[in-house]
This record gives sequence, structure tokens and C-alpha cells, in this order.
Amino acid sequence: MEKRSSINTAFRLAFIFFIITFLLDTLLFCCEPLQRPLRMMFNSDVLKDEKLSGITIIISVISHLITLLPKCILAFYNLSKKDMQKQRGLLTIILTAAFTLLSSVISVAANLIIGMTASQHEYYLLSTLSRSYVVTGLFSSAATIILYCCGAIEMYNGTEKNIYPPLNDTDNNSENTLS
Repeated sequence: MEKRSSINTAFRLAFIFFIITFLLDTLLFCCEPLQRPLRMMFNSDVLKDEKLSGITIIISVISHLITLLPKCILAFYNLSKKDMQKQRGLLTIILTAAFTLLSSVISVAANLIIGMTASQHEYYLLSTLSRSYVVTGLFSSAATIILYCCGAIEMYNGTEKNIYPPLNDTDNNSENTLS
């Protein structure tokens, strides 16, 4: 069965949300003027002159890239397919769950590495900056939910028979969609 444009739009939206998450997090790590309000809000004078080292920024950005890139590729791959297949829908659900678990493991590993390489004040600054993940995490979580939902729709609708009636069907009986 051919995909409807709404599912492709949802995959595009997931892809865009992952890109927005990555860009906002990267800007926060690299841009000093964006860090200043968070420092002032949470730590008045303790971290006023503290800056993140280059290695901490690189480790943080690379860990964010590694955690978000597989889901971006999955959304882009599903966007490129024009038909619906039950197996692809199931694979999308399984891979989304696996990539979510992988992102948690990579985040923990990156925090351990940064904890060993960064100073105490730098680690405290990084902890302060990570409070903004509440906002950027909403984009990433929404995109992950979209991937789950699109995978479920594709799995449910990718069967042999058409479950949904055709777009131009005049006899729309929505209660009898499984026959």
C-alpha cells in the first residue's frame, strides 16, 4: 500500500526535531552568550568566569551527534520509502527502541569520560548547562514518539489487505475497517 502524505510529513517532522535538538545543544555548548543567562540563573558568582575546555565541548558534541544520528537516519530512510510494509514498521519500532537505549548508554559513557577529563568547576558548569536539556529534550522525545507512532501505523497498515479505505472512496464505513 502506498504511504499517505501525512506519514511522510510526520517523518519529516521527526527528522527536523532531531536536527533542532542537535543544533540547540551544540549552540549552547559553543556559544558563550547563550551560556551566560544559565550561569546567572543557577549560579550567581561561582561560575562567572569559568569556560568549557575544547575537549569537553568536543566530547559533548560528539556524544550528542552519536545519540541523535541513528534516529535521524531511521527517519530519513523511512521518508524515502513510498510504500508501507509490515516488516519495515516492526523494524522501525524495534530500532527506535534500540537507538533510544543506545543514546542513554552513550550519554552515561560521555559523562564518565568528561568527569575524568574536566575540572570540578568545568563539570559543575556542564551540569548547569545540561539543565537546558529539559527544553531540547522535548524535541527529541517528540521525534522519538513520532517514530514509534509511524512505525506502528506502518506495521498495522502494511498488511495484505487495505485496512483504511481509499482516499476517494464514497462508501466510508469507518467501523468496518478490518474486513
